[in-house]
Amino acid sequence: MKLTHTLSLIVLPFTAMAETVEMNGLDVYYEVHGDLASGETPVLLLHGGMGNFHSDFSNLLPPLAEQYPVIGIDQQGHGRTGGRDAAITLQSMREDTLAVLNALDVEQVHVIGFSMGGMLALELGVHTPERLATLTAISASQNIDGMRPEITELNRTPGAEPSPEALELLPTEEDFAKMQAGFANNPDGPEQFELTFTAMQTFMNSGWGWSNAELGRIMTPTLLVLGDTDFSPVEHLAAMADMIPDAQLAILPDTTHLTITQRADWLVPMVEARIGGVR
Repeated sequence: MKLTHTLSLIVLPFTAMAETVEMNGLDVYYEVHGDLASGETPVLLLHGGMGNFHSDFSNLLPPLAEQYPVIGIDQQGHGRTGGRDAAITLQSMREDTLAVLNALDVEQVHVIGFSMGGMLALELGVHTPERLATLTAISASQNIDGMRPEITELNRTPGAEPSPEALELLPTEEDFAKMQAGFANNPDGPEQFELTFTAMQTFMNSGWGWSNAELGRIMTPTLLVLGDTDFSPVEHLAAMADMIPDAQLAILPDTTHLTITQRADWLVPMVEARIGGVR
């Protein structure tokens, strides 16, 4: 395992610091907004599959950064982090994420993850709970079978014709164009989009997930959030909330997988209440 810390010369609007950490041959891109020496436990934002830190959290970053230092990471093959000649797994993303925290000498964070990032947040909660002050997982499921059957089937059979019910939930051509635009500055070129898309299809069918017992051992104060017409049914997330001791559950009305991170007016107070409960 190789880890080095390298300063990047990237300058972005509203970015306090943009850097990379080399982990197992990959330069993992991250940003820090605010002062890590302020005494406040930082917020760690983990984006979803085919997204990136900025695209998925453009609505949440400004209000959160007003109150907390914020760390955002572009995961393997996403955004400004290039691809790796190895599969995308929860373990590899966990190791990359911890490499960033270690490089910043950050012991604990309030983690907020969306979709794939929500899965990664749960992965951190299961395997490295000592690094988390609170855990917020948005639009995540326990495993692939926890998704709606029509979404599970599309993940297991790439290229299958989506049902009318699934079509209502899936990204539009405009949504895909926005995702693709998020790869414009990828160090491996915009063609990394297709490579990452294929890698994510493989990841979704890799058997990821956690047993009921593993979720039951998460002692980190946890908030689970789902849209009422998300990729997973409400019943699945309610069952997960019952497994995780004292987990809070929030269902956002009139909200899909693609719109949930736009609901900053609802999400930010919920996250602040979860964080505030452990200060």
